[in-house]
Amino acid sequence: MELKKTQDLFSLSTGDIVSKRNLYDLVQFSKVEASPYWSGTDGIIGNTPQQGINWVGQPPEVQAVIIKTRPGSYDDDGWSDEAKTSYRYSFKARDSEISYTEKANEVLVKQPQHLYPIFLFTEHKDGWYFEGDFSVSEIENKFVVLHRGLASVAEISAPQDELLFLEGERKYVTHLMAERSKGVVKSLKSVESWLCDICGEDFFVRYGAKYIEAHHKVPISTYSASYVVSLSDFALLCPNCHKAVHIYMKKCGYEYAKIKSVLGAKAQPIIPPDAVR
Repeated sequence: MELKKTQDLFSLSTGDIVSKRNLYDLVQFSKVEASPYWSGTDGIIGNTPQQGINWVGQPPEVQAVIIKTRPGSYDDDGWSDEAKTSYRYSFKARDSEISYTEKANEVLVKQPQHLYPIFLFTEHKDGWYFEGDFSVSEIENKFVVLHRGLASVAEISAPQDELLFLEGERKYVTHLMAERSKGVVKSLKSVESWLCDICGEDFFVRYGAKYIEAHHKVPISTYSASYVVSLSDFALLCPNCHKAVHIYMKKCGYEYAKIKSVLGAKAQPIIPPDAVR
């Protein structure tokens, strides 16, 4: 498979093999207007020298991430299962220190929020073997877990237009990932009453459509990479209250109980017409 333009990356099929020279030239010359690899500013591939990770576009307008890896190059790197559905990929460090705001790491940390594809290549005797499209399913202290396939935003989810914390960015993205957990969504949807935990609004009564969002109540300051969520960790919120909760989280650092108290004093529940006599 020969890549002539950046857009060709999006047409690759699992099992395609790209020569190392071809992929190298695409990365290097996608930035040069006079080059045959040039496909406009949207096709520029960013890179950090010698780190094996590239990105199409510039944050926050990243369109995709390219990872070239040799399983076993780092202690934590490699397939998590024999079926090759999950791959552990180490964050890049400088002098043994990991910065989650360094671009090579930032594009991984932000993937669960923006949902761009991660193109995973592993070394092959004939070049780079394309493993397929992946997304970040877990964020650990030293590495991310890439899961085969692209994640989609569930019906009950966190808003996607959230700005991330500068310092606690990894933890906040983990918070959003927890709110999008498919298992949690399925369990929460089984409850009979979808009333907002803060204002008491019934979305169906007001709009004629059943909808609710799930908010993770556990303070993000207590998150650890191995934290396991349970149904009691979540609150069902209407879109307006959920947005307000995230604003208070970011601006004030309040925990959910305090935010609920503040907003609850301001909220006015919607009274169904049939209840007014």
